[in-house]
Amino acid sequence: MNESAQGSRQIFINGELTIYTASEWRDKLVNEMAGNDDIRLELAEVSEIDSAGLQLLLAVQRQAAGEGRQLHFGQCSSVVRALLDFAQLMQSLNVNMQSLGHGEQP
Repeated sequence: MNESAQGSRQIFINGELTIYTASEWRDKLVNEMAGNDDIRLELAEVSEIDSAGLQLLLAVQRQAAGEGRQLHFGQCSSVVRALLDFAQLMQSLNVNMQSLGHGEQP
């Protein structure tokens, strides 16, 4: 996690974001999201994601919005982009289409 001087916090999620790891990531995100800072989630190092991971991302977005905070999605790995494309959530989650993980092409 990194914090910037503008009151925003950068959170990196790496490895699996699946039903097997979602509760662990949920606990980490709850702790990382304490405070009033805006959040930027970096997902470039996510190696696997399933519907549980997607549900967690949606819950994080809902929590941030409920608290009046901005949530931005930074770089996304190809597996994250593929799932968000499949679910047609790229625009509604405000994913930065220009920041692709690992030099990948859209």
